[in-house]
Amino acid sequence: MTPHTNIIYVNFSPYENAGNILTYLQDHFTTVLSFTFNFHKISEDHHQSHLCIYEKKKIVYECRLFQTPTNAPVAFILLPVRSLVIFAQLLFHLIRLQKTYGPYTTYFTVNAFTAWSGNILRSLGIVKKTIFWVWDYYPPIHDSFIVRFMRFLYWQFDIPATKQTDHVVFMNKRLADLRKNLGILPKNISYPVVGIGTNPISKPYHKSTHPIALAFIGVLKRSQGLDIVYKSANSLIKRYPGITLHVIGGGPDMDYFRKLSTTSPLPTTFYGYVKNDSKIDGILKECHIGIAPYIADKDNVAYYTDPSKIKRYIEVGLPVITTNVFDFSKEITKNSAGVVISYDADEFVDAVGLLMSDYPHFQEQALLLAKRCEYKTNYKTLFPV
Repeated sequence: MTPHTNIIYVNFSPYENAGNILTYLQDHFTTVLSFTFNFHKISEDHHQSHLCIYEKKKIVYECRLFQTPTNAPVAFILLPVRSLVIFAQLLFHLIRLQKTYGPYTTYFTVNAFTAWSGNILRSLGIVKKTIFWVWDYYPPIHDSFIVRFMRFLYWQFDIPATKQTDHVVFMNKRLADLRKNLGILPKNISYPVVGIGTNPISKPYHKSTHPIALAFIGVLKRSQGLDIVYKSANSLIKRYPGITLHVIGGGPDMDYFRKLSTTSPLPTTFYGYVKNDSKIDGILKECHIGIAPYIADKDNVAYYTDPSKIKRYIEVGLPVITTNVFDFSKEITKNSAGVVISYDADEFVDAVGLLMSDYPHFQEQALLLAKRCEYKTNYKTLFPV
């Protein structure tokens, strides 16, 4: 990057530094104006939506942003209102701070609506260049009419955002192919693909393989498949005495899983939302296997995303158990970095045994895969000079 550049970065919590993207921005831009908006209520002490400005990696300005209710299902019903509030705040604060931190060079985001907002800001002359790192696609199918309708509305922003942004990068090939097959993008043009990056440790932690500790990190939603662990609890306890589960994160189904754990023989520790990366590393260091057993439903948005939780596991040398939902699942199998299963309790129990049967090997393979996804190298494609 050239010196003395600035960037506006817009994302949603708790993903603002997923794959160390915010860290990368601070390393490569002199000034970073980071807008972080909440969607789900992660925990009682979760930070509110906020604007944080960094200059040479140091915080020089901070303020809270207004947010509408984040409790489900109110958050979803109010989505159009929330979107309008987000755009209004982007416009207000960028104009207000332009004299001090402008002119604004680059606007960068990962969400269709906020990408559309960035293009509006560009048309107003507030920003010069827009970058859309496409993270998701929400299939317009769901049991709930409201969810289907909201996904339809979101798609109306996704189409122009993808077409009109100056530099479009996809998180995986599925996302790019989908838009080409729908006729939104030309099939004869190749678009860059950049997945979530990793920050791998130098070598695996040496640890006792008994008792076994399972780790789960992420937003607590039932679609992420954590139920399978409790369905297999009796078999896990019988085959692997002393096994425990460690859950890092909060979310809309936090109370559901807490209640489920009280009737389960599987000892579970809930840490809630943990903002400090070193604390997360400390917890994962004491665990053996990272789990990401997503449910392969036709309306599960995970099919089109890149698994940040899996990248978080392998970067500290934790082999993973996951389902065949992600495109990245093929890399897990190919590189022996874990086990890919169907959403089946018996398969889950067997996968634990397989990984522990040659644990140092799977540790090493997980870390080798993480090193091929290292963020400092991979993110260069996001920001062409």
